[in-house]
Amino acid sequence: MKICMVAASLAGGGAERALLDTASLLATRSHEVEVLTFETAATDAYEVPEGVSRAALGVPGWSGNRLRGLLNNLRRIIRLRAEVDRLQPDVVISYLTRTNIISRLALYGTKRPLVATEHNVAALNDAPMQVVWRALRRLLYRHMTQVVTVSEGLAEQYRWLRSDKLSVIHNFLPERRGAEPETFPFLSPTARYIVGMGRLEAEKGFEKLIEAFHRVAKSCPGWNLLIVGEGSLRSELAGLVASLGLANRVALPGRVRNPRTLFRQCDLFALSSESEGFGLVLLEAMSAGLPVVSFDCDFGPREIITAGVSGVLVPTGDVPALSRALRRLANDEKLRGRLASRGLATVHRFSPNEIGDRWEAMLRRVCEPATARHQIRAVTECP
Repeated sequence: MKICMVAASLAGGGAERALLDTASLLATRSHEVEVLTFETAATDAYEVPEGVSRAALGVPGWSGNRLRGLLNNLRRIIRLRAEVDRLQPDVVISYLTRTNIISRLALYGTKRPLVATEHNVAALNDAPMQVVWRALRRLLYRHMTQVVTVSEGLAEQYRWLRSDKLSVIHNFLPERRGAEPETFPFLSPTARYIVGMGRLEAEKGFEKLIEAFHRVAKSCPGWNLLIVGEGSLRSELAGLVASLGLANRVALPGRVRNPRTLFRQCDLFALSSESEGFGLVLLEAMSAGLPVVSFDCDFGPREIITAGVSGVLVPTGDVPALSRALRRLANDEKLRGRLASRGLATVHRFSPNEIGDRWEAMLRRVCEPATARHQIRAVTECP
């Protein structure tokens, strides 16, 4: 099967990483996979995996004003339509709401199957003209061949679609990704570490994690906090750390290339997000043998963690509850070990083989009508 996968960029973020993981998985199963991005390769934070082709259309997303934004989106529609016509894929898979909408508009009239993927219900919260984008989503998603969400909870937000148009396919954790050797000079050999990881943006709730750690810092000597990632709130978070007198206990080291390598040198993982589509970082931490504590946010953590068995769930946004969970785990090594062991067993539910089978089954299903049309056309055109 020839598959075209479309994203705005590869500039970082869970959805973009999931796209590349899925592209690599499908390529290893003998599919021909091409990744298209609207942005140039200069913005890439991730490498395109071996066996996957890549084309950067070079149509920027930043506009500065509504008119320029409209013109840029029209250019994206035209460029994408031309590239898909050139590639002639059996199916197109697009990633995240705005790209899904642009892809639907670009492919009108082609009868080519289009699968839209959704990774987070907050995808449009920071979008200029978000009211327009939301209206377009409501209008155009009914005309998608299939809409795929990464969790059952997220799928509930799309129950207004016909049931046969909606699928749930969880993200998966590649076996070797993020586990190569790497040194981390910001680690101290004498400290224990609570670690959080993600974009330094409001929805990740890192200010709450810092506040929770501040509540336990005195009662947990020898424990430090790491917040790994980059984003627009770096200065604000650094200022919060300084104002709480935690400069020697909390570090913001930026991105790392191999998260699981880092996690193996830490002691506890904390997820403080207000919203997640799935929460793949939880699987990364669990696969590295870390016990995990997470806000019970929409939508993924409760589909990964069995509360009190493979991790700890606390009410979303409840800083006192999060601090109590951190203190309990920091002071109970046996509990950390028990949760870590059960967490490792959980990871197998999201294996590449299981998720790859689901993707292939869905793609075969959506491509069957198109395949039948091609076969009929071939027969009728024979002399």
